[in-house]
Amino acid sequence: MQKLSKLPGKLYGVLFPAAIGLIFSALPVHAQTYLSGTYDCVKMEVAGKTQPCSAPSLELNSDGSYQILSQSGTYEIVAGQWLVLTTSKNHGRARLDGKKRIIFEFVSGGKKNKIIYRRKYQRPPGWVST
Repeated sequence: MQKLSKLPGKLYGVLFPAAIGLIFSALPVHAQTYLSGTYDCVKMEVAGKTQPCSAPSLELNSDGSYQILSQSGTYEIVAGQWLVLTTSKNHGRARLDGKKRIIFEFVSGGKKNKIIYRRKYQRPPGWVST
């Protein structure tokens, strides 16, 4: 009978650390410096048809803020693969494709839309052309 009374304590000793680990791994990771920079629209699809890119540039800052036209707010990286713009009314969430591409997929007017952004190359500070 004594062995059964120790079972809940042992179970707690195993489950509690596991639960804490799950909680911390599920929390969103805030700004990632490797993502900071300017992203330009390179491809836009509306209902499966490619359109000329008319989406404005997206600026991700290393402090976790973003700006797209006059709209600004903060962003988070969730599960290492999703970019979430916290105050965005139009897009909201995008898939990260490596370090250089951000892909927004959403439905508007009953049509599937996709906007692909690519990181704009930026020369390092102090770079001089000869």
